[in-house]
Amino acid sequence: MMASPIIVRPARIDEAEALGAIGFDAWCNSAFAEHDAGRADRAALRAEFIAFCRQCHARTLVAERAGVLLGWGARENDDFLISDLWVGAHAQGQGAGAALLDALEVGIAKAGFDHVELETYAGNTGAVRFYHRHGYQTIWRGLKHSPSLNYALDKVRLAKTLAAQPDTGLPTA
Repeated sequence: MMASPIIVRPARIDEAEALGAIGFDAWCNSAFAEHDAGRADRAALRAEFIAFCRQCHARTLVAERAGVLLGWGARENDDFLISDLWVGAHAQGQGAGAALLDALEVGIAKAGFDHVELETYAGNTGAVRFYHRHGYQTIWRGLKHSPSLNYALDKVRLAKTLAAQPDTGLPTA
């Protein structure tokens, strides 16, 4: 039996709580949380994920399969920077992250930008490998204060040059 395809579409405001929970779950199951050592106020962080999803739903894409939300990605400032890419632990390794990344890149190219950038925690080696496999190069590494966590993290900034994109009719954020 063949698995249903992953669909990438614009987020809806009524999904903010579910999407925030996916983002928080992904954070809890990542190297971010492993290295947090109890510093973050987890209830406040979960609430912040939900608030972000409410405020930025118009600039957020969702990956789903058979009606089940798998993850989401966003361009908070509607520019060349992917601000968020979160895939729930239940959906890791199924292609949702790649589908979201591809759709976000198409949207950035259609907006007229010739490159894309993003940042992640340097200790999140799985994410860094994922981005490298998708053609990203590390362009910076250093400590950067995280307002959400209220402490400095060892971050990497990655970039990728984009090719001009034809109009495919796919959703873009």
